[in-house]
Amino acid sequence: MQEKLAHDGIGVEFEEFFKGVSGSACGQTSNPNYPHMGLKLASHILTRPGSLARHVTVVDGGLIPASGGGGYDTHTNHIKDSARNLANIWHELTSIINEPGENNPAKLNLEETLIVVNTEFGRTPWNQNGSGRNHHPYAYVTLMFGGPVGPDQQGIVGSIGSDGFAVNALSPAESRAATLAALGVYPFAPECYAVSDVYGAGTELEASMWINEVVLGVKA
Repeated sequence: MQEKLAHDGIGVEFEEFFKGVSGSACGQTSNPNYPHMGLKLASHILTRPGSLARHVTVVDGGLIPASGGGGYDTHTNHIKDSARNLANIWHELTSIINEPGENNPAKLNLEETLIVVNTEFGRTPWNQNGSGRNHHPYAYVTLMFGGPVGPDQQGIVGSIGSDGFAVNALSPAESRAATLAALGVYPFAPECYAVSDVYGAGTELEASMWINEVVLGVKA
């Protein structure tokens, strides 16, 4: 990768982001700390002068991978592995966000940047293998903050019942359509989502208003 960057003439700018950096959480250490490296690179791509990037995705593989692979596939040791990897990702994520009044141009400004913390499925509310939890696509949390979501728009959509299943929850299509809308991309263009992806909507106007008002909390 470093050789490819150097060949393209941009190695000097990006070389530092591919150097291994260690990290520690919950008494465990790893070198390199891949979430740290990914988030630092993402912040640079979004804030560098002249950048045209509008969207960056960072995959959290964990400070140390869980038993099933990745950061949170915890078929054993759920509490230990999740606590360690969550502590690491939140520490690293907050380190690239400007605190109130900080105004560091190399960090993300929540006035203009929407951060979405998402997953592909949750974990069962019952245990697996004594200390783990299995795949559970029936309920999980997606978090959005920054961008159009401020104090006046904050809120919770849906809930998770005592049985571990979602109640009146957003579909993955609805939350992603809202993300596109926050980016200034019309979410119901032919190459994006259909009106039918928004439950109960009959027209593009109804779907757009629901996405903005219910999901993003932005009133017309």
